[in-house]
Amino acid sequence: MEQILDALSTDELVWEILRRLKDGETYDRIVEWLGRASMNDFDISSTFVASDHEMGGVSTTFRWTAVTADSAILDHLFQLYFSWVHPVHTLFSEGLFHDSYKRQSHQYCSSLLVNSLCAMACHLHTSTDADLADFGQLGHNFTDAVRCVIDPEDTNITTIQAFAVMFLVDCACGSALRATSYLEVATRNLSNVLSIENDGFKEVLKDTSRGIQSLNV
Repeated sequence: MEQILDALSTDELVWEILRRLKDGETYDRIVEWLGRASMNDFDISSTFVASDHEMGGVSTTFRWTAVTADSAILDHLFQLYFSWVHPVHTLFSEGLFHDSYKRQSHQYCSSLLVNSLCAMACHLHTSTDADLADFGQLGHNFTDAVRCVIDPEDTNITTIQAFAVMFLVDCACGSALRATSYLEVATRNLSNVLSIENDGFKEVLKDTSRGIQSLNV
């Protein structure tokens, strides 16, 4: 309780703390989240905690997400997302995303996008007794990893895509009001998107524009 009150008195993360209290989160959960939030007050490049993903060729010293380094978990979450979400809500080019992921390029992949799609995929996991990980908790962790650093003024295409995926995440959580705000930012920033000079950008922008328009409908 003291840690929560201290955090409220600093005027940082106040609304998020209040939301969590209103949603009935335990004090222990909120304190745990506060610890992760303060840990994320570092240069954004330190969140690129990669994965030895099955997509292959990723350096073991580079990671896209700080939430987990377990390649099997990340593989499973990617498979869930690209099997169930991507065919319905196509918000980016799967091929260009995979290529950037493997090459450790931030052109069409980012920590925000990886964390957001993993957060969404956690909602699709069917729990079994054989699970070695708590996918519910992982979903919270991936979501927090996005919320701590996502910037509504960032007009990079992958950030816009992450905002759109977070709309789906909050819809899955039943948080319609916040979901709407994510979609509003994604829609607004599309008109000011930071253009990339290469052959694939028009394809990516087309997918993202069409996907966000579909979400708005």
